[in-house]
Amino acid sequence: MQLKTLGTALALALLPLTALAQSPGPETARGEARQKVREACAADVQKFCANVERAKGAMRSCLKAHESELSPGCKAAREERAAARAKEKS
Repeated sequence: MQLKTLGTALALALLPLTALAQSPGPETARGEARQKVREACAADVQKFCANVERAKGAMRSCLKAHESELSPGCKAAREERAAARAKEKS
């Protein structure tokens, strides 16, 4: 009986650790947000930024220059990513 109680107590003690191990860290969350933008903005990139070199910041600048013309899904994904970045910095 004591062994069963000890096992249950151990399982309950380790439960929060498994939850922490599964929660995405900042790097994972940032990567997921970046991937959402890529997927949501693929058509917009093709339409407005096809000739832009994929250098650091160049694609972001191109999308920003065409912000008023972007699809609603692309706008939403970019806003979500910006909010995630702001949250990381604070």
